[in-house]
Amino acid sequence: MKEKDKRTDAARRTLLVSAVLLCAAILAGLLLSGCAGSQAENEGAGTQTEGGAGAAQEERTPVAYLGGNPLYLDEAVFYTRMLQEQWEYAYYESFGEEMWQQEATEDGQTFADALKSNVLELLTEIELLCSHAEEYGAELTEGEKAEIAGRAGNFMASNTPEVLEAAGATAESVKLYLTRNELAARTAQQIKDTYEPVIDEEAAKVGKLTYCLFSSMGTYDEEGNHTPFTEEELSRIRQDAEDFAVRAQELGDISAAGEEISHTLIDVYFNDSTNGGAHEKVAEAARALPVGQVSEVIETEDGWYVVQHISDYDESATQENLEAMEEQAREEYLLELEAQWEQEGPLEVDTEVWDTVVVDKMLTAP
Repeated sequence: MKEKDKRTDAARRTLLVSAVLLCAAILAGLLLSGCAGSQAENEGAGTQTEGGAGAAQEERTPVAYLGGNPLYLDEAVFYTRMLQEQWEYAYYESFGEEMWQQEATEDGQTFADALKSNVLELLTEIELLCSHAEEYGAELTEGEKAEIAGRAGNFMASNTPEVLEAAGATAESVKLYLTRNELAARTAQQIKDTYEPVIDEEAAKVGKLTYCLFSSMGTYDEEGNHTPFTEEELSRIRQDAEDFAVRAQELGDISAAGEEISHTLIDVYFNDSTNGGAHEKVAEAARALPVGQVSEVIETEDGWYVVQHISDYDESATQENLEAMEEQAREEYLLELEAQWEQEGPLEVDTEVWDTVVVDKMLTAP
């Protein structure tokens, strides 16, 4: 497989993994940093004019309804252009100027379709959380509102007129969007803070393994061109792995062997239900070893591994894993609650209005 094809597949996988962006992460980053240096590549590149962000409140055009509450077109356009810019920055190298027409997801969505789906999911989450803010005691102080106004002003000052026009952004509209975003994020945090997950502490316990990889994957030059190892080179690499395993076993310490032979060691925290990021065969081998013992060479598609089972219980890593499991449980609770709310008042999209928002050309210069 060519290197560009590998990058393309990786980009698609990344898109699938990050299909829904959290509302707090999006505007916080975009509005704090701004998008200076952006430039409209094509005149009117998908720019929406009807019901723009600068319209008066009574003139705003609904693009959808959620439980009877309107989601407005101007806010949808704003998020569409902001995410469009971010996605072009992230994926242009892999997909080029025609990226928006290319397939992005396993169900056949194009990048344009996937982006617009993300926008609707984002707006839905913001609206759900804002509509339940009072219920959870979430509110913004006057000082925070003033800070938001300042950030909105910075956003307007740091972006080019072309990007601001494409997004339909005004100081007042950006202030409104950021205020809703912040309130949604505050509500989400309040919900998670009031939920006390019950975690099995035994399941949270992790031990430690340390491994060393002797890669068989070949080399890449600065331009990404791949050169596979020859059979002679592979034979030498395997012998190096076997010699390393013998020395690590003699020392009873894989880290000491790594220092002596100058080879990189990786620490991983694992248990019976998680490999901690280690190759499955490596974790399986570590589980089968008594604590302290070093393995023989483990052959995989990546190359040859040597692993040492360091411990069955690491106090610090276990505490971190427990906290991570608790946070994951809180996130899952939040998502379940949002899903329940949405079932009570499902999203109804005005497709005729939503279809006027077009993502088909590059918003920013390559």
